[in-house]
Amino acid sequence: MTQSHKSRALQLLHRTVLPLDRALQAADRQTGCSAAQLSALSVIHFLRANTIGRLAAQEKISVPTASRLVEGLVRQGLARRLAGPDRRSGRLEITEKGLAAVDAACAAREAILAGLLEGLSEAEWLELRSVAGALARELNVGPEAVQPDSDPR
Repeated sequence: MTQSHKSRALQLLHRTVLPLDRALQAADRQTGCSAAQLSALSVIHFLRANTIGRLAAQEKISVPTASRLVEGLVRQGLARRLAGPDRRSGRLEITEKGLAAVDAACAAREAILAGLLEGLSEAEWLELRSVAGALARELNVGPEAVQPDSDPR
């Protein structure tokens, strides 16, 4: 692929990401959680970031910021802190209420994306799945990035 083709693809991706992000933010607001809270809950649940340090590293935020974020999640009953093997460490766990918020956000996001992309053909959906999988792998955003599924549908 030539540099001009890559440049055009990157321009298209950038232009596409912005309206998609705005639409997804609108879906997130319907859950009653902030984007930061939903992101942290998703990282705790899906990526198993069960310590403040792991959460901070995955979210690319400071440990004090992650700690404040978790304090809010705990206050709202969305997550809990569990005692670690010593007093200096502890584990994080998503609660049923937190899981319900993540599930609601995922469902709302999927519904919005489905509506925005309803004009895609079956072949385009298969291409999108392939590209989305490659992006997930390159961005290291979940287990699907490591273990591609065998059925592209």
